[in-house]
Amino acid sequence: MSVTRKRRRAKGEGSISERSDGTWQFRIDVGKDENGTRQRKYLYARTRAALLRKITDEAAKGGGTIRPRAKGTVGAWVDRWLRDDVKPNLAANTYAQYESMWRVHTSPYLSHIALEKLDVAHVEQLYAKLRQSGISSAVLQRVAAVMSRAVSVAIRRRTYFRPNPFAVVEKPRHRHKEAKVLTARDARRFVKAAHNDRYEALWLLLVTSGLRLGEALALEWIDIDFEHATIAVRQGLIEINGAAQLGPLKTRTSRRKIELGKLALGALRRRRNQAKAEGHGSRFVFTTANGGHPRRSNLRSRHFQPVCQKAGIEGVTIHGLRHSMTTFALAEGFSPKVVAERLGHSTVRLTQDRYQHLLPGLQRRAATAIDSLLGAQKKRSPKRPRAGKARP
Repeated sequence: MSVTRKRRRAKGEGSISERSDGTWQFRIDVGKDENGTRQRKYLYARTRAALLRKITDEAAKGGGTIRPRAKGTVGAWVDRWLRDDVKPNLAANTYAQYESMWRVHTSPYLSHIALEKLDVAHVEQLYAKLRQSGISSAVLQRVAAVMSRAVSVAIRRRTYFRPNPFAVVEKPRHRHKEAKVLTARDARRFVKAAHNDRYEALWLLLVTSGLRLGEALALEWIDIDFEHATIAVRQGLIEINGAAQLGPLKTRTSRRKIELGKLALGALRRRRNQAKAEGHGSRFVFTTANGGHPRRSNLRSRHFQPVCQKAGIEGVTIHGLRHSMTTFALAEGFSPKVVAERLGHSTVRLTQDRYQHLLPGLQRRAATAIDSLLGAQKKRSPKRPRAGKARP
């Protein structure tokens, strides 16, 4: 007589049972959460057949596996991620960018969504609404990158249990828009127009050194060596919700020494005399009249734009001064490596890729200069006989 043994369930299969009220229950162990607490998931249906269909549907949602439910909302998770992961571990400027991408552009559309229900459709709707709002492709791409990273961390922490929808949806493409730069004639007019502006030294420093605005605003007097005409770039100033915050630069190459020309050095000496007369004693080079940090919006609207208007220049931004310096340097034949070091780029390739449109002309100038150095002569065309003289 043969004995039929009941098959023991394999790990992860779960169990199906009929309850006392006639309904059917499915129970499965779905592992432990990030705190080590064991999690179980339950499904219910009126009939066994309906329960089996429900199990199949649930497994399909989880990519073939029954997964626990994500708790809370998208907003609750991203706020927690920014507070506990991004802010303590990344540069202050990076945190400010991440926080802005979430708070300004993403939170209004996704914050209230249950994390459990976040899917591809929500991501597609987000991109569509942001495009309709008119934000640039660059900002849209940053939103996608920040949110993809936030969800990836949630998956690793066993807080979200589906495939990352931001990784599934095609990322927005960013078409780089070439920044408008000053011509040499524009730059001369700009320097002249800036002469009586409070921040003359700032504008001349940006257009001749290629510093980022945050790097220039973080300069202290101890960073300027007037005797050797150099400045040490070692920190940056950012704004987070309108408040100035000082912090280290992102990369080793961003921390650099830059040599100054006479224009910037002269303007900095005038700024030093002005700061002494103000008597606030601030250690920073560029300040308000009472020694505080100037707001970027005020710099742009009350100083930079009026200088541009006085010079008859349109469409150039403060960051465009950095691009202008780079254009001047490359146009004068300076090595991209030298320019990259001046800009604080991590690689020469970054400089070359961004300013590739300037390099073909420089290649021709280099070839011509080498020919001249090696004594190459232009071919002379044969002389024609003068009129009135018979040929022999």
